[in-house]
Amino acid sequence: MKKRILFLFALVLLLCVCCFCSSAEEENRIVVDHVVYQLIPASEQTEAYYIVVKLFDSEEAKAGVKKIVIPSQIDGIPVTKIYCEDSYTDPYRSLTVKKIVLPDSIQVIGEKAFIHMLSLREINIPPSVVSIGPFAFSGCKKLKQITIPESVETIEECAFRDCHPLEQVCFLGNGLKRIERQAFYKCRNLKSIRFPSSLETIGDEAFSHSGLNTVRISGNCIVKWCAFEYNNSLKKVVFEDRTDENDMFIQSYAFGYCSKLEKVYLPKESVGFNLLACVFEGCGKLKAVYRTDHIQSIGYHTFYLCKSLTSFTVPAEIQSIHRFAFSDCTGLKKLRVLATDPAFLTAESKSAAFLKKPPTDCKVYVKTAEMKQALLNAGCKNKVIVKADLK
Repeated sequence: MKKRILFLFALVLLLCVCCFCSSAEEENRIVVDHVVYQLIPASEQTEAYYIVVKLFDSEEAKAGVKKIVIPSQIDGIPVTKIYCEDSYTDPYRSLTVKKIVLPDSIQVIGEKAFIHMLSLREINIPPSVVSIGPFAFSGCKKLKQITIPESVETIEECAFRDCHPLEQVCFLGNGLKRIERQAFYKCRNLKSIRFPSSLETIGDEAFSHSGLNTVRISGNCIVKWCAFEYNNSLKKVVFEDRTDENDMFIQSYAFGYCSKLEKVYLPKESVGFNLLACVFEGCGKLKAVYRTDHIQSIGYHTFYLCKSLTSFTVPAEIQSIHRFAFSDCTGLKKLRVLATDPAFLTAESKSAAFLKKPPTDCKVYVKTAEMKQALLNAGCKNKVIVKADLK
């Protein structure tokens, strides 16, 4: 009985605290031109500032509004952040707003800030902004271009997801470090993009189903799982030279099923790295992979269904090749094996039979008679040709 009374007392106390906090929050709110601002009082660490929490204070307020201007301050207190406090299906999303003007005081464009602004065509991102939050512009179906200032370090997950008309994204300077998962997912009209050299991560499915034609991956950037998968306009991928020690910077399915991809240029200068499973799986028009010198391992189904791949060079540094790495590469005519140490053909590395799958008319060139014999012993059914000066 005592436990029940204590529980009820605690519940009542919690409800009182919540009501008090809610009341205090309402007291700190102000409406200016139907935009709702929340005052964050000063503390020992920070000065007072305002946050935009709603673009409209009522359903009626948004009728016919075509332009929203956010002030830099209210009564001398800066406005530093904007986000949407309501649910994903916020009833105050606008069908009419075409332009939003943000002040230089804004530091964070937060979660769902402009989600489903269906008529938004123009917005500036001030040089004071350091991050663009999750779903910030998701579903803005009229937004065609955006300029990201150097101050922005992170574009969070799904920030521009489903912005189908988005054609141009301009990154200024070299401040951007991370593009998180699905940030530009299904941006089908995005034809080209220039990544800053500062970029460290392109997240899972970040540009999946987009419309990019050419991709140049900057210096030490990590391309994560499915980052460009099903990008059916992509024809060329170029990796710039690397100086870091990461040996798995191209992750599984990174370019999977890019149906028009024809050429891949791997880093000319790099530490040894691995091509993980299924990286180029389903790239049926892939004709050539250049600069393979620093590949250490080729994983399961890395080139599965790459039916237009006509030649490939296995580098001297190779340590393992999965037996299904070249499965169903029906157009493969020439394999050059620069490795002279047959250790990579061990059963433990699952690469002993990697040459069983290429077509039987594919010729295999090696540098030594010892390597030829090792390949035959490993189950190679192709014609193996020794060429001492093979390069």
